[in-house]
Amino acid sequence: QEPQHLQAPTGLAARRLGVAMAFPGLGSAAAGSPPRPPALAPTMPAAGAGVKKGAAPRGMPKPISTQVQPSTMAAAAMVAMGRPEQRAARARSESPAIAVGRTRSFSRSGTPPSSAGEAAALRGPQTLGKEVLLSATTQQRGKESVDQFLGKVTHLQLQGQRLGPELGEGLQLVPAATVIYAYDNLLTSFAGLEHCRRLTMLYLQNNRLATISGLESCVCLRVLHLGHNRLSRIEGLESCGQLEELHVSHQKPRVDDGAERQLEFCPKSIAAVAYTLQTLSTAGNRLRDVGALMALRQLVNLDLSGNEFAQVSDLRDLLSSHCLTKVQLHGNPFAVYERKYRSAVVLHASAIEEIDGRAVLPQERDFVRRLAEQKRRLSAGGTGAGMGATMSGPAVLQSAVVA
Repeated sequence: QEPQHLQAPTGLAARRLGVAMAFPGLGSAAAGSPPRPPALAPTMPAAGAGVKKGAAPRGMPKPISTQVQPSTMAAAAMVAMGRPEQRAARARSESPAIAVGRTRSFSRSGTPPSSAGEAAALRGPQTLGKEVLLSATTQQRGKESVDQFLGKVTHLQLQGQRLGPELGEGLQLVPAATVIYAYDNLLTSFAGLEHCRRLTMLYLQNNRLATISGLESCVCLRVLHLGHNRLSRIEGLESCGQLEELHVSHQKPRVDDGAERQLEFCPKSIAAVAYTLQTLSTAGNRLRDVGALMALRQLVNLDLSGNEFAQVSDLRDLLSSHCLTKVQLHGNPFAVYERKYRSAVVLHASAIEEIDGRAVLPQERDFVRRLAEQKRRLSAGGTGAGMGATMSGPAVLQSAVVA
């Protein structure tokens, strides 16, 4: 029988020895662990001693189940690594699952996130209900009911909600509304606005409106935006006697023969707002005459850019208003062929202060008027002496009109 110190350890001693050999720093520090046996050189059997293949040499612990397995070693290593490394390892192990979840979510929707708005637009118009109205206001709701709260709402932000074909009876819930932003929708009708008798500002640009009707109850309306619609005639404003701003630029009416026609203005509607309208924007509407707009004598800001006026003289009567201070005329044929159309505008518009975004300086206005006076005298048979005296004025006048 071999001496006791040469026998292979068994039981608890074997388990402790296995941990100690796997983690040398842990084995000796364990409380109550016996000292390690002295290192012995393994006794190698003589050649042909009949040692079975795979058997451990004498004096070495046998590979029994009490040795630390790789999974146990990994767990102990994770404990030694600490919490930060553990969280990082967990994040690395969860990344594939998260990626798979995102892929499944993408496959269920069938639409990449970048084109979600386009997919929503394909679902067609939606009606105006309580949920939409509640999300369209920034006012804070108290303890009152939904109907009581909506009854006090004054501002509605309904833009880009795919609302259509009309705002409808949903506006009955907001009788106190004074400002409605409903642009970028699918509206084809003004129906429902009869419930908003306190309305002062209405923004309906970029919709599908083809006619103006249903504003009879909007007697307090001051600002009306209808640009980028399908209007062919401006009408239905007879009840809007307080209107101050009218924006109807870039109308694209649908016509059967495909011909482009200029936007028409109803004389009755223009007469109804003649003494209150201060801003008119009708750019890009293929206008060639302004006969219907002659009644607007209180205009301060006028945008006629991008139309088809051939000469500045076509606008003479409209520009001669004593209130007009700002005009936009670029994009018309005369802006291309008449190099000095700016001087002609200054001459016709006595109160003009800005043309196409550029201020009219007093020196420029004075020079244009004096030059026109000299031309009038020449045409009347006057002598050339007066012209020479006038044209010898300060050089700043000439530089002003050149600029």
